[in-house]
Amino acid sequence: MYTREHQHAGATPLRRPCTGRRPHAGTSTGISPAQPRRFVVFTTSPTIATHLMLTRRSWIPGPVSLKARFSLAVGMLIVLTATVLTVAAVLIVQRGIETVVGEREASLISQVAGDLDNKFLIRQQALTRLAHDLEVRPHPSAAFQDKLEQHHSMDGFFTNMSVLDAQGGHVANMDYPDTRGQLNFSTRDYFLDTIRTDGPVISRPLRSQLSGRPVVIMTAPIHDKEGRISHILVGTIDLAKDSFIKELSIGQVGKTGYFYILSREGVFVSHPDERRILRSIDEGGKRAPSVDLALGGYEGTLRSAADNGADALVSYKRLASTGWLLCGVYPSAEAFAFANKMRWNAAIIAALLMLVIGPLAWFMIGRQLRPLKRLGARMAAGRGAVAQDEPYANDEIGELWRAFDTLMAERDRAERAVADSERNLRMVADNVPALVGYVDRNERFVFGNERYSTFFGISARQIPGKSVREVIGEAVYKASKAYLDAALSGRAVQFERQVMRHGVPQWDRVAYNPDIDGAGVVRGYFVLVDDITELKATQQVLAMSEKRIRTIADNMPALIGYVDTEYRYTFCNRAYGTITDIAPEQIVGRTVSDVFGPKVFAAVAAQMAAALAGRRVSFERPAAELKGERYLQTDYIPDIGADGKVAGFYTMVMDITERKAAELALAAQQRLLHTVTDNLPALVNFMDRDGRFGFVNRHHESWFGRPLARIHGSLVSSLFSPEEAEVHQRAFDDAMTGNTVKFDFARMQGGERRHYQATYIPQVDAAGNAVGVTGLVNDVTDSKLLEEQLSALARFDALTGLPNRTQLTERIGRAQTRSARSGNVMAVMYLDLDKFKSINDSFGHSGGDTVLVEFGRRLSACVRQSDTVGRLAGDEFVILLEGLQNVSECAVVARKIIKVMEKPFDIDGVARIVSTSIGVATAENGRAGVDTLLKHADDALYRAKDSGRNRYAMTSIK
Repeated sequence: MYTREHQHAGATPLRRPCTGRRPHAGTSTGISPAQPRRFVVFTTSPTIATHLMLTRRSWIPGPVSLKARFSLAVGMLIVLTATVLTVAAVLIVQRGIETVVGEREASLISQVAGDLDNKFLIRQQALTRLAHDLEVRPHPSAAFQDKLEQHHSMDGFFTNMSVLDAQGGHVANMDYPDTRGQLNFSTRDYFLDTIRTDGPVISRPLRSQLSGRPVVIMTAPIHDKEGRISHILVGTIDLAKDSFIKELSIGQVGKTGYFYILSREGVFVSHPDERRILRSIDEGGKRAPSVDLALGGYEGTLRSAADNGADALVSYKRLASTGWLLCGVYPSAEAFAFANKMRWNAAIIAALLMLVIGPLAWFMIGRQLRPLKRLGARMAAGRGAVAQDEPYANDEIGELWRAFDTLMAERDRAERAVADSERNLRMVADNVPALVGYVDRNERFVFGNERYSTFFGISARQIPGKSVREVIGEAVYKASKAYLDAALSGRAVQFERQVMRHGVPQWDRVAYNPDIDGAGVVRGYFVLVDDITELKATQQVLAMSEKRIRTIADNMPALIGYVDTEYRYTFCNRAYGTITDIAPEQIVGRTVSDVFGPKVFAAVAAQMAAALAGRRVSFERPAAELKGERYLQTDYIPDIGADGKVAGFYTMVMDITERKAAELALAAQQRLLHTVTDNLPALVNFMDRDGRFGFVNRHHESWFGRPLARIHGSLVSSLFSPEEAEVHQRAFDDAMTGNTVKFDFARMQGGERRHYQATYIPQVDAAGNAVGVTGLVNDVTDSKLLEEQLSALARFDALTGLPNRTQLTERIGRAQTRSARSGNVMAVMYLDLDKFKSINDSFGHSGGDTVLVEFGRRLSACVRQSDTVGRLAGDEFVILLEGLQNVSECAVVARKIIKVMEKPFDIDGVARIVSTSIGVATAENGRAGVDTLLKHADDALYRAKDSGRNRYAMTSIK
């Protein structure tokens, strides 16, 4: 930009009137020599760039000088660098603090969760022990209140304790004894779960029917002699009163953090705000995503919104005993207080740096700009001068000086080149087989080539200055007016028009391209018109042919198209618009990647390349680009020309989603079946009507000792031993008749004998005919062993190991049968310890137990192995003698026993003689029953005691 002072001083301006006009980029122009014109040269030379820079006043000091901008930029750059480094350091420190605090919080919440689990376990064990004590000494329901009040030692574990009967009736309560018989808890989940699991249960948090307070219930079953649940012992923990759960809500994380507990359902079990207990976390607003993450199984510490919406470090840990979620909240404001303080310090340091560096940068940059100021003054005074004789300085300022001196010489050369270019452009435009022209913003022609004389009967020399309406005629002007206005508004337009030329209808293709200067102002537009009459005729023929093809393709239930060697669509049917939401005419000319996206193109690129290599390709693929889960069947057919080259390929794509869904559903069901059955602790299989395995789960591998591939399809009987095969075949044949068959069998497995229980279930078709059998085989070895152990415990005395009343009764009954068969004498001896109560009083129950064990051992040593020594109860023992020749043998045994007992018993280091009294009942030929023998032996025992103890008495049953 130049000031008036420069022009008044007589300096030669860099922009001056000249003959010529700036050409529009990419087009040809022609200018009449008779018109006054201005011409500006544009070049990429460094001298022009230097000129444009020096013609601005930015180098002159002013309100916002270059020196000031440089100083400000340098100061801001240094301050920004310091700020970035400081912020980065703060972020690193904050991240380190967050990691350390997170690890500390995770450790803390793990310790708290472990402590809570331990407290639940202690209470559960205490409740179970008390229930067991009540089992050992069974009581009627009415007596449980007294028994419960004898255990106030449990007050430290539970807020209240109750006893419910098997129907949910309230039979005892420690704190509310008056409520007995008034309430029924049979519908409570904890009652139902205890009955169902036959074990201890910890309930969900709930509101008590008795007190109306939030509580958690712990239960333990009480069994009767037959092992059935007769009562349920209930311990109540008040969530809002003093308890270990209440203590948790009082605890703090740091100074302002806190703990709370959520149930599996998102209900508060514990919270510092007691009003939120038993309320859902969703009440009062949307819960944080971290809660959903934790309820889904996440454990650890993360930064999230707390339950009150505040930003915090939140730790989650699931309690193993209840499945509840323990949550610890540590507010971020407290956790990162140190990092926030560092941010403020960083801001203060940045401000101080700006105050120090700004003046220093101002001074240093001012010194560097002094030579540039001197050069500017020299250039302002010497714009008309020729290049100087003295050498240029070897720096940027010297380069600017050189650029100024060469500017005028380049400009002269450019003006001569433009004049030559104008003549060449006129010659080219006149020989182009199309109308070429330029129209100014007033709709008047500035230039037109000689083709205008052929089209409109006006020569190129007559066109300049005439209006568009005058040159092309009123009818054509009206048809083109809208496009002409669009070009003058700055938009390039292209259109086709039908005109009458020389009495014959003709078609033109017209292009208007606006001429826009550097300021964005439209100065006119360029005109290019082609005669496309012959092209139109050809297009009409092709359109009819294409219409027939498109009608066929558009009615096909598939995507049909043609892709050339550049992967561009040259044809596509109407189905493409339905799939892509793009009109088919807008797809033509676009690449496959443009239409379906890079991901889809990458998925099919290899198949397309194969088609372009001349191979026919057919494949299936999931269509992730479509809505929903869709599957497509794609066929590529190469278009091979007569010369053997591939010009492109035809593509046909069909939606096979329904068929694929059926295939995938079947495969998913098969995988699910294998997953379920492979994880069942049993053998699951299917046998067809021929007795061959059609399905087996993975446990068959270890059972038969061979891979599944060799088992599948094999005859079931071929894998068993002959004995096992016979059992299997019998059950299989029965099941094929429509019956469900269950049977037990045993076999050697892994070097030990295992017991199994099998169930064969018939599988029938729609007509009700059996088509095979489903087999389920469970290993019941552990149950069998447990059954045997329980049988042994039920038939032997737990203290002495001798047969108990049950087994004695059985053995006496069997001995009676043998006596009746053989005619031999049998005898029953009834014994008890003399003055056994004094032993218990003196030495306690442990001393008494020692005497009973030793007494049983001595009795066993006094009889034959074929005889039986047993304990009825307390200090009462019975000896069964059978196979006697006469009754005198009983007296020998009795005297032997009395003699053996003369040896002192060692009771906790104290020697004491323990005597016994014996009653003997004999019978011949099995005439007396079990009860009769025991009654007569008991009567004889009392006669022996009445005679002075430490002796025996005998009776014979006739």
